[in-house]
Amino acid sequence: MKCDAVVEKIKARVAGIDASGTRKVLGVFQLNIEAADGLHELVVDLKDLKVYEGKAANADVVINMKDEDFIAVGTKAVSVHDAVEQGKVKMTGDEALFQALVDAI
Repeated sequence: MKCDAVVEKIKARVAGIDASGTRKVLGVFQLNIEAADGLHELVVDLKDLKVYEGKAANADVVINMKDEDFIAVGTKAVSVHDAVEQGKVKMTGDEALFQALVDAI
């Protein structure tokens, strides 16, 4: 998958969060990334501070996007807001929590 570097940045950022400190976003995010080699599922669990491949049993927010759009958003070439407006990011679930994630990144 082309976006592996972005996934590694997410893992590093989550690993650097102080579990006992104040956190702005507490939620479980299911990222479904459509790549040339198929669908990749990634869970970003900001409650338990884990990032792993797979499907979340109880995601607060599900985000669907293509590999190249994930890279563009992850490298800040395109803002999340613009990607959503352009239909490149599709989200279901808790909109307020999604917005909190967007504001935090």
